Amino acid sequence: MQPAGFWQRCAAWTLDAAVLVPATLLLAWPWLRPAVAGWKQAGGAILGLMGERVAAAAMAGTPPLQLASAVLHDPALGAAAAALHAATWLALAPTLVAFALLGAAWNLAGERSRWRGSAGKHLLGLQVAGRDGRPPTPARALARHFAGTASWATLNLGHALAALPPDRLALHDRLSGTRVLAPAGASLPRWARAWLGLVAIASALATLWIAVLGARAANAAINAGFERLL
Repeated sequence: MQPAGFWQRCAAWTLDAAVLVPATLLLAWPWLRPAVAGWKQAGGAILGLMGERVAAAAMAGTPPLQLASAVLHDPALGAAAAALHAATWLALAPTLVAFALLGAAWNLAGERSRWRGSAGKHLLGLQVAGRDGRPPTPARALARHFAGTASWATLNLGHALAALPPDRLALHDRLSGTRVLAPAGASLPRWARAWLGLVAIASALATLWIAVLGARAANAAINAGFERLL
């Protein structure tokens, strides 16, 4: 066995996520649904205020820099932004908690089984081990899972460390005293490359879709602001 490569690990994680994300949404839905409704309401409120401010500035011929300064110091917009921030976390919290708990059970079960890794890792022949090469204990496996928070909190720089030879240890590997191994000489299978390509395309399309929706919402808010002022 040798240290697993970054793309091998990335493919394994996305395969696991393809199972865990839908399960998470189902589990968190009773809490998520009302929270999303509150988020939409808070988002609509701040868009409405922004639309009015932009429309009023356009009609008055206010320079963009002056408008930006006025927006930053607008008490109503500040309160609306704080409400949106709170609503965002209220919507994210149940989802993140459900994902963390499901992921903990998923990874612990896989790493303590004969697979010595999650289902995604098993499909690619990867195994999780302690620094001594043995399967991680339950405590170490759980520590590894929750140490992943640090890798996410560093804006994925902690995950990117897995690309650095020779040990290819991510931040959560280092914190938990574990490593991910692959069969010697194994490369990323063709199907796994196709899977990662599909994930990249889906992510790009989702980002574009969100950007288009955001632009449409902003444009509608500005038009509504003009209508209220005229």
